[in-house]
Amino acid sequence: MSRGSTYGISRVDNETSRTHGWLVTIQRRGVIYRKHFSDGVFGGKPRSFAAAKGYRDEIIASHPPLSMQEYSNIVKKNNRSGVVGVCRYCASETRDLPEEKQRWFWVASWPLPDGRRKRVKFSVKKYGEDGAFQMAMDARSTALGKLVGAFDPGAVRRKTIRRRIAAAVVPS
Repeated sequence: MSRGSTYGISRVDNETSRTHGWLVTIQRRGVIYRKHFSDGVFGGKPRSFAAAKGYRDEIIASHPPLSMQEYSNIVKKNNRSGVVGVCRYCASETRDLPEEKQRWFWVASWPLPDGRRKRVKFSVKKYGEDGAFQMAMDARSTALGKLVGAFDPGAVRRKTIRRRIAAAVVPS
């Protein structure tokens, strides 16, 4: 079997409970689709696998994976800037340095089609706090506009977009 043929399907062999079969688990937009296909009910491993694969393919067809753009716009729970993919970053070796020795940036990041991530930094010293923040948001927005294709992140947390938190602007 190829890796693609077993996506979302795992084997269950539990001698204690005498459970043998295939388990399909697919998650889409926060909803988990799970169903067990018993070898005994379907008449053996090959038939239960075929049934599991058919169910999995139905779920994927009716609930396609998130596009890269959709996935890239999910607000994660650790987001403090209020804007997905934009964060404030101190490039100094340590934050214990005096304020004038710290180098602060707003950083924009986004995924590339090949799975890598692109990051661009904008200096707070050079552009000012709001200017660097705006440039980071613009860079990310432009890059995401060019992004196409499907992406399957697996488990995804969905949250409402929060406003930019003032505390993220002030160095801690």
